[in-house]
Amino acid sequence: MKSRWLGAVLVALGAFLVVAAVIAQTWAPDHVKRTPIDVNSTTHLTGSADKLNPKTGKLESFPIYILDINQSDSNKSDGSVAVFVRTTCVVIDTGQDQVCPSAKDPNLIDITIDTFATDRHTAMSINDPQYLPTDAVPHIGLVNKFPFDAQKTTYPYWDSLLQAPVDAVYQGTAEIKGLQTYVYRAVTKNAKVDVIAGTSSSPPVKGTYDDVRQVYVDPRTGSIIDQTENQQRYLTDGTKILDLKAEFTSAEQQVKVDESNNKWDQIHTVLHTLPIIGYAVGIPLLVIGLVLLFLRRRDDGGPAAPVEERYDAPVGV
Repeated sequence: MKSRWLGAVLVALGAFLVVAAVIAQTWAPDHVKRTPIDVNSTTHLTGSADKLNPKTGKLESFPIYILDINQSDSNKSDGSVAVFVRTTCVVIDTGQDQVCPSAKDPNLIDITIDTFATDRHTAMSINDPQYLPTDAVPHIGLVNKFPFDAQKTTYPYWDSLLQAPVDAVYQGTAEIKGLQTYVYRAVTKNAKVDVIAGTSSSPPVKGTYDDVRQVYVDPRTGSIIDQTENQQRYLTDGTKILDLKAEFTSAEQQVKVDESNNKWDQIHTVLHTLPIIGYAVGIPLLVIGLVLLFLRRRDDGGPAAPVEERYDAPVGV
């Protein structure tokens, strides 16, 4: 009886581990390699800007900080689509608390607020009206991350100032805080834009726009680990009104590396470690359990041993 009970337990445990391994290889990839829909993050960039002083007609240099705030809309997101509201503020750094100021703040250089939706697997933009407000700008390409298992290729990368995608061309690899990243370069030259400057408190100004953006991506998770930008804006008469250079702070790079490594550790555990354990431990347990059940069944069903018949002879015979 004991061997039968042990065999049944081993079969059940072995089958469970094998099934878990199969699920991890077939069902899990589409569920763990997805953009989360509980995002509320602020990315910090630092740099400098030469900004036109309209009173003197000359460029003046300032240190700047940039806040890139990404917040997901969990109510509108679902299993396939992630909806985001993204606010980007470019601010003259005078040592104040690094927050996104009001449009009337004289230290504010630029602010954009963008609502968009992306495919949770490919990270590509989706313009389905069921996810977006009616006044949302249609997006094309990648916006706030790259796809899982990013490739050494060219991706369309959304430019909020152009309101159009720019080719992000694969350049090679680079190490950021110990993490090997893929480097993509997006270049815009002499592009005409309708709003080159202006806030809600000042009228929009048309002009042209040059930009070189270099994006450093963890190819495993598609997370952006670092980004550098070299941007110039001109009035239609050729007057330069802004010359901006910025990149992630060193602390921000480390945060992004840690977050991406943690995310990948979770994915790797589900997709690789669990199947290895499931098959390596589950199959032997299943086999041993079946053997024990087979042996016990054979013992229970085999021919019975012959019973010796005894006759007592009459006394005196």
